Amino acid sequence: MDIRYQEFAPSARFASHIECFWSHRSEKPVPQFRVLPDGCSDLIFEQPARRYGGLVAIGTMTNSHSFALPSRQFTFGVRFRPAMGAKFLRVSAIEIVDASIPLADLWAGAATRRLLEQLSESNSPHECTARIEAALGEAPPLDPVEKAMAWLAQCHGQCPVEDVADAAGLSPRQFRRVCLERTGLTPKRLARILRFRQAVAHAARARRHDWAEVALECGYYDQAHLINEFREFTGTPPGEYVPVAPDATQHFAG
Repeated sequence: MDIRYQEFAPSARFASHIECFWSHRSEKPVPQFRVLPDGCSDLIFEQPARRYGGLVAIGTMTNSHSFALPSRQFTFGVRFRPAMGAKFLRVSAIEIVDASIPLADLWAGAATRRLLEQLSESNSPHECTARIEAALGEAPPLDPVEKAMAWLAQCHGQCPVEDVADAAGLSPRQFRRVCLERTGLTPKRLARILRFRQAVAHAARARRHDWAEVALECGYYDQAHLINEFREFTGTPPGEYVPVAPDATQHFAG
């Protein structure tokens, strides 16, 4: 596929909140660019602007989505770690789950226009990164809930939700409510998506795709369990899905 995909590290002050900055450029029209759920939310800049003026907030996804990309389309984005994006996007995550909305609906008009102008004038990924970080403002220390969410992400969803709630200093019921506010997902669904993301990445790195081995490595009960999860999140069984290198067509987004 004629897409060049790259990732760029955030500065040290945003490392706990941002997984990466990323870009992709399509040299030819791409009728179906598949994006898989990963528990994250994104802020993206498109040039030329295809929608919403060119700055778009992407909520956490519950399943895969496909997008058509025109030729010579450049997209630059910031991928927030699970539960970290809502405070920077200035919205409850549950309001934008599975949705793409104009950043102008969330931020003041002047701030949105200024960032759009700055990104349009940027000459490198480094400049784009610096300008987005400046627009995001301060990156405060993680609170107890964010630390618990970071632990869940580091475990690829493979830790008891009750233990994560306890680490956040909340009851399971309280944690479920806060998780919905910050990710748009229940804790159990978020954990499933994080495990699914690990399974896809594991398969992409393997030279031959032994799905029984992937299921074992990624904490599924058995291969049938992985197949069911795969069908739900992508609409296809693993055998019909061809994992690819992360720098080619495969892409995760909120």
